[in-house]
Amino acid sequence: MRRVLIVLLAGATLGETVMAQDAAYEAKALRIEDSRGDTYVVRGTPGTVVGKIGVFRGTDIVQLVGSSERAKSEAQSFVRNYKPGTLSLAAGIAVLGVGIGSSRIREGSQILSTGLLLSGTALVVYGAGRLEKAYNALARSIWWYNHDLLD
Repeated sequence: MRRVLIVLLAGATLGETVMAQDAAYEAKALRIEDSRGDTYVVRGTPGTVVGKIGVFRGTDIVQLVGSSERAKSEAQSFVRNYKPGTLSLAAGIAVLGVGIGSSRIREGSQILSTGLLLSGTALVVYGAGRLEKAYNALARSIWWYNHDLLD
């Protein structure tokens, strides 16, 4: 009888420890949410917004996930790729607009229009590639941060 009681008490203590770890994880874990074109970094089950990702202002993602070295490394990759990707994409869209506009002018140079369209397309493709790398690095950063919370 005594052994059964000891096993039951040990199991209950272990269960409480696991439940406490789960509660701490749920309170500290990060995730990304998109809302009407904005990207937010959200913490925990209640969904407290701890950062916003944007071109002109944003959260220091590296500092936010700084407790995990692997997450910090991925966050630095996000920072390296995000702004150049966004600016290249915006510039490409603008150049494409000018190229399309110049191609509609009858007395305009066909070579200039073609050059603008090709340049704009190249900038859009380059910017989109950098943004894809940035968002993949952000996802890995959040994953590593949450993974290291369990350790």
